[in-house]
Amino acid sequence: MLFNNVTELKASLGTVHKNLNPDTLLSFIGQAEALYLVPVLGEGLVEQLGNLPAAEPPAHLVALRGKFRDALAYYVVLEAAPFLSVSFGELGLTEASAGGAAPSRQWVYNNFVEAAAAAGDKLLDVALAWLDRHAADYAEELDSAEYRSRKQLLIGSAAQLGQYVATGGSRRFFLALLPTLRQVEEFELCDVLGEELLEQLRAGLASGEAPSTETQKLLGLVRPLVAHQAFANGILNLSVALTGTSLRLLSDNEAVRQRQAAPSEAVSALSQQAQAAATKYQARLVAYLDSLTPTAAPQAGQVRDNAGSPTFWV
Repeated sequence: MLFNNVTELKASLGTVHKNLNPDTLLSFIGQAEALYLVPVLGEGLVEQLGNLPAAEPPAHLVALRGKFRDALAYYVVLEAAPFLSVSFGELGLTEASAGGAAPSRQWVYNNFVEAAAAAGDKLLDVALAWLDRHAADYAEELDSAEYRSRKQLLIGSAAQLGQYVATGGSRRFFLALLPTLRQVEEFELCDVLGEELLEQLRAGLASGEAPSTETQKLLGLVRPLVAHQAFANGILNLSVALTGTSLRLLSDNEAVRQRQAAPSEAVSALSQQAQAAATKYQARLVAYLDSLTPTAAPQAGQVRDNAGSPTFWV
């Protein structure tokens, strides 16, 4: 696991009490890794980061582990908080008590877990953005079919998505919309571009070569359409919080989602606005594609009328 003792956890979250039982802590670390890190990093990379050798570990993996430890510390708190003050045994559910210490008030507890969820989400995005910027240093660790397939997407990064819709460049938001982005390419966009042109764009992006001026112009018309259409389709299935200038994808914690999630009416309005923008971008793309096709010259055709009389021209 990325944390092996209380001391390591305190390095990322200094308010953890030094008397916290390590055996209790480790169970929540494993749960937090499975719930929050594995979906975005993959099981293989999380396992690799959690099993670095104590003697001379690879420096680039130590640096990567440090970035994700900062986020994981808050997710550990989020998973552990509801259970640390109670225990379950033959006497049923019992609540712990100690001299000089009192259970936290409900509003304090709510603020605590909500702040932990927000901090974990933001730090995870920071770590994922850092990994994107240094992807060349982790080519071996990131060499998976899933990671390679994203290079072919017309919207292939969180930064590209954030240029068009209010995700704040969130990598977590991008990963949550990945299935919808693929669906929009396969159905809506393929109907507009045609399968041959779509495959040409994908192959060019996958090659890593700099696109031509014409391709750059086409991508500039295609990407906003894909982004807004995927946002319009996908936002209805996500739990998000409104944070002023952007949206924050809420972590997988039911209680926090219920208190922080934007109302369904607001989410529906965001979807409708994105759909309207996608419709406009599609019209602009269709007009551009039509301008590339020369107008066919008028031709005369000879046909017979219904009575079998001599032919006429149309």
